[in-house]
Amino acid sequence: MQATANQVRWVPVDEIVVPEGLHDDAPEGGVHVSPLANGRYRLLSGSARFERLKAMGQVCMDVVLNPTEKLESRISALLDGLVRGDIHYLDEAETYRELLSSGEWTTQQLAERIGRTPATLRKKLRLNNLGEEVAQELRAHGLCERYAQALLRVPGLEGRMKILQRVIEGGLSVKETEQLIDELLSRMPVPISAGRRMKPIMRDYRLYVNAIRGIVEQMCDAGLEAGMHLTVGRTVAEVRVTIPISNRK
Repeated sequence: MQATANQVRWVPVDEIVVPEGLHDDAPEGGVHVSPLANGRYRLLSGSARFERLKAMGQVCMDVVLNPTEKLESRISALLDGLVRGDIHYLDEAETYRELLSSGEWTTQQLAERIGRTPATLRKKLRLNNLGEEVAQELRAHGLCERYAQALLRVPGLEGRMKILQRVIEGGLSVKETEQLIDELLSRMPVPISAGRRMKPIMRDYRLYVNAIRGIVEQMCDAGLEAGMHLTVGRTVAEVRVTIPISNRK
């Protein structure tokens, strides 16, 4: 079917994402894309033409937008990729998110269609929350999904990036990474449940100072250059905590 005028768009080349394992059956055809939730586009076909124009230094190119791509064909392509083992786990997670964002599938229905449990599907979907910088580093260094799942336990993008850099620089195994994250989380203060009040049974001020120090260490682990200064007088102890509004490197 010939594309209508409103299906053709002039888009930047760097906004087109090429899925791993894409096979171009029509090397002389046009470039067909579908919109992603983050405002970018996924290449559907025409990879040969896309790569040729990109190599020529083309900054933007005409593409055919397919917003109503058949979900069944996408699921079929996903299953093929899973069987071949040539689809990256982050691409898999992104595909699940896109399929669910169409509103035509529930998590339960999609899980049944692809032969996974809803719990497994939700676990995969959480990978989309890692952050783009973390995802790029995981891809660049060929780190497996177990690293990614472990990093999800770390709160905040900066905290994840800090742990990830230690993993990369130290060549840490998955087990060593999980132990590192366990140590980090063990230093974080446990939040008080809603509706509960802390009883003032601790009289030693040093216990409270240590609790504050734990919070400061938590912020530092998350990437904030927080600081703490303690002044102990004859009758009072003064604790001064500094938190940068923004990190300027």
